[in-house]
Amino acid sequence: MGGMTTGFPPYSPQELRHPGLRAIADLPAESRGAMRWLRRGRLVTSPLLPSALRRALLRLGGIRIGNKVWGLERCWFESPRVSIGTGSGANAGCWFEGAGRIEIGDNVGLGPEVMILTSTHGITPGGEIRRRQEYHDVRVGDGAWIGARATILPGVTIGAGAVVAAGAVVTKDCEPGGLYGGVPARRLR
Repeated sequence: MGGMTTGFPPYSPQELRHPGLRAIADLPAESRGAMRWLRRGRLVTSPLLPSALRRALLRLGGIRIGNKVWGLERCWFESPRVSIGTGSGANAGCWFEGAGRIEIGDNVGLGPEVMILTSTHGITPGGEIRRRQEYHDVRVGDGAWIGARATILPGVTIGAGAVVAAGAVVTKDCEPGGLYGGVPARRLR
């Protein structure tokens, strides 16, 4: 059978060698992941905690949160590279990947289970998917509204006052004040 020309490249023999030793080498990274979960994961965004305590714990985890930010229940913050402006809110279950920066302006509303992603895998000229991730910042302008279960992909800027409909997948920048919906999202008005 011929070699694969598209998709993920196979692991090299060196990458596959000594899986037991690799697991031991990965322990520090796994420990860091556990600490990350404790500082920015479901525990600190529990609906059992008052919102003021939720905000304080997330700030201790490195998230920049403005005044009067509401919600944040059962949300997940992958990294501390997230900032949420004053008067903004995130409904339950939002996911902030945050390997690249995520900047959310003032008075922004995020519906339930909005997903904001900042990492992707590039594709080589030969069609192979790179294993190493690339990171692209996401920005959401002041006064924007993102509907339930919308997905914002890496590198997107959503302009001030723009509205993204529920379930939309935003692959390109959204102009200020526009209404966007669909998969992929396009300007509706």
